Amino acid sequence: MKKTVKAMILFIPVAFLVSCASMPGRQDSEITAEKNTAAKVIPINNQLPKGTLELIDGFEEENFWYALGETKSEDYSTDTDTTEEWSSQGDFCAQWSFAKIPENSKASFIIENLAQKDWSDAKALIADINNTCQNPLAILLETQGGPHHIISRTKEISLGIGENINVYFDLLHEITDENGNQISAIIENDDIRSVSFQIKGKSFSGSVFVDNINLVY
Repeated sequence: MKKTVKAMILFIPVAFLVSCASMPGRQDSEITAEKNTAAKVIPINNQLPKGTLELIDGFEEENFWYALGETKSEDYSTDTDTTEEWSSQGDFCAQWSFAKIPENSKASFIIENLAQKDWSDAKALIADINNTCQNPLAILLETQGGPHHIISRTKEISLGIGENINVYFDLLHEITDENGNQISAIIENDDIRSVSFQIKGKSFSGSVFVDNINLVY
């Protein structure tokens, strides 16, 4: 009986060491979690919505967008340009680049002096977005309306890795103000002074290609 007990006592530390050796480190666990998250976010491939489309920007001419991070240190956008590297329509698209985005921060890409300022009859905005990062991204649309540039934001959307086609930003539902409060509609939607796409990530840098931005009526 004593031999049996002694054997059991000797077995316990060995088993514990084997168990610890087989446990992945914290870094491995984080990498696995990131891979699992990436696998769950499928790239968007929506059908073209019904209605009339009005082109906001196809990026075939000069670049009218700018990175807010060029003037505001709390924003992590770094550059905007046009490129022939990818496009969903025509020859050119936008390339928007950003630095490492900390938790709860963003990278904003803005256009002002829109040709079409009256969005009162629009139900959505759609865009084709190629996420060239190795991680999913979150993105939302922010408008500033009227002479006081009152902020309204759409629902946040998850972008999978690669091409996301006809990404649909709903302009009629789940709109919030700058404090995150739910509001019934985009404020001053008949006088849109600026529009920005806001990208959120988690401690990694990269860029997205954007093309074929349209209002849907």
